[in-house]
Amino acid sequence: MARPESGGVVDPAARDKYLLQVTAGPSYDTSTHREVTVNGTDAHMIENDVMTCWLKVRIRDYHGLPRGSPSTSNYFEHPLHTSDRYSIGFSFIPKKDIKGNDLVTGFDFDHSIKDRLPPGFRYAMKIVTTILDPGIYSDPYSDKPYLYGPGLSSFFSFRIGEHTSEASPDEQLAVHDSDFRGVIEEGADGSGQRIRADQQIPAKTSKRRKNFLSPNKLENFTFEAGRMYQADFFNPYLDFANFALRIPGFSISVVRYIDDKTHQLRFVLKNRSTEEVLFVVIFTLLYGQKLEDVLEKRDRMDEREAQSTPSGSETPESLSRPQTSSSNETPAASSRSTPSSSAPESDVEDADRETRAERATTASMLANSIYSGFAALGFGRKRKEPRKTLDDKVDELDEVKMGEYLKAKSAHA
Repeated sequence: MARPESGGVVDPAARDKYLLQVTAGPSYDTSTHREVTVNGTDAHMIENDVMTCWLKVRIRDYHGLPRGSPSTSNYFEHPLHTSDRYSIGFSFIPKKDIKGNDLVTGFDFDHSIKDRLPPGFRYAMKIVTTILDPGIYSDPYSDKPYLYGPGLSSFFSFRIGEHTSEASPDEQLAVHDSDFRGVIEEGADGSGQRIRADQQIPAKTSKRRKNFLSPNKLENFTFEAGRMYQADFFNPYLDFANFALRIPGFSISVVRYIDDKTHQLRFVLKNRSTEEVLFVVIFTLLYGQKLEDVLEKRDRMDEREAQSTPSGSETPESLSRPQTSSSNETPAASSRSTPSSSAPESDVEDADRETRAERATTASMLANSIYSGFAALGFGRKRKEPRKTLDDKVDELDEVKMGEYLKAKSAHA
């Protein structure tokens, strides 16, 4: 298995053994989901009793289903997104009022992932939720782990649109596509501008997110029924094209941490008080027998379409059938060459030991990189205690000390 390399693609040989599939729907029930055309020009429409939504998913250097999906999007040419690797952008109209502190977004699972978390993860989350984004609340060690945050303080871009009584959804979406090149930017349109002004919502994204860390600010905001809102969730760290997590300085192949249970990432927008789901987006890494089944089903559909297509015409396909693994092969196993039956047993054992050592090293690098990043931001530098590790310092910080630290940082800012 390839080791992480600075700025490079991890496990390039394994890339063709997997395909990414993105589906989205109005609930957790995957039978209600449809496949999303990643990087497509048309929005993926979702509707339920809570809202109507127009969703677009963009992934840089996309390699997945459906066949024919563009490999990238002009979204990544926009000055605001030249460094980003993916985007989950959506325009939605609530069908009933939702309080600002009730609308949350984030990631969750329907099974435990605690055996997959790297060493030091608990400390990293403590820093993130206490200093970097106090709006986040999570329980990664529960049987159904989650990481949520209020939408108003979590959306990376947020726009308040017009009420549909003044401008139809089609009109608003058309203006958005023509005036903003389909990119959701911080701001407001029509009477939405008055809402931002009346509630003194800062114009800059960073200040708006900080503003809504206040419980009172969240409580006083209402997502109004019949009004369009737009939000975008993006970052440069998750590399869906190469199944990697890119941290400054090196990349980590996500494939080596995936097994039968942890091959999906689920993004959700929901009402925390009623548990009503607005929409769910699922990123699935297809491999082994599951990938074979999906491709065979698609091949049969293509054959039926070809039979009904006049002779001489061609059906373009931008993705060739990947080299798939066997039905009982997990991603972690298929990302490295499988020892042949004639290989000495000792060689197989050595390979297994090496793989376990690589996983431990990668997890340690991830934890250390997180710590180094926070240290670079100035965390923990006030008190010179060279003999104490960052783990020790984080454990010693209770809420009072953390508050004092943040005040001191603000005073010297």
